[in-house]
Amino acid sequence: MPQEVSECITAELQRVRRSDDSRARSFRPASVTTKSSRPRLSSGAQRVPFDPNQPRGPDGKWIKTGGVLTAAVLATVVGAASGGDTVTSVGAGLDAATTKSVSGSDTANSKKAARNGDRAEAWRRLALKEVRKEIGKELRCAVQSFGQVQQFFLRHPCQKLDQLLFVVQDSNGNTIAGSGTWVKMPSAESAVQLRRLEDTYGSGDVTPFGTKVLEAGGFRFTGKHYRSRQDGKLVVIAETDPITGRPSDAFLNQVADVADVLPPP
Repeated sequence: MPQEVSECITAELQRVRRSDDSRARSFRPASVTTKSSRPRLSSGAQRVPFDPNQPRGPDGKWIKTGGVLTAAVLATVVGAASGGDTVTSVGAGLDAATTKSVSGSDTANSKKAARNGDRAEAWRRLALKEVRKEIGKELRCAVQSFGQVQQFFLRHPCQKLDQLLFVVQDSNGNTIAGSGTWVKMPSAESAVQLRRLEDTYGSGDVTPFGTKVLEAGGFRFTGKHYRSRQDGKLVVIAETDPITGRPSDAFLNQVADVADVLPPP
């Protein structure tokens, strides 16, 4: 073999060996992840360390912990494992926390019964039952009021004031206090003025004659769930507020809507 050819082959073999050595030194197994190449979590989130005590559900899957419903989830797991009724009790507790609004047709039927003076049917249409009530008649407007409303009555005495206090309850134990007030004024004009004043939040109110019937110490109506209407000389005012449980604002307003169309007691 000519010397020039032999030298070329030798040089090429040395170059190949150097290239192979370089690749071998830079090679890392595919299963190894360097700190710089670790995938980043979005929004600056951090990975949660493994917890060997993390509970499993009845299907064997991990259950997330650390949220508002953690206690309820754990109770569900315990109940499922023990065969007890923990699941039922937890579900009932969550259901009792909030009362959902009823359908528009049920509200319409409830108001129809209320206009006819059938309170029991009106509440039944809303899945409620009246558990307490008290009626006050021929009350004194200036005495049974405060704020600008009271000042209005001092200048424009009413002809008649009747009130109804009631407590209704749903099947989950939520209880709602309600009041209905019927004020008869000397004229339709003064009735318009009274309603305008009553509809202004913070202007005062016609106060319920005796909230002790509600059997809820320290209870006061907030005026947040309020309805009113005028019929000639008559002004009707209805208010509702929760005593126990957490009925929704929408449902409290629906109860006030129904109470506002009740006839005078």
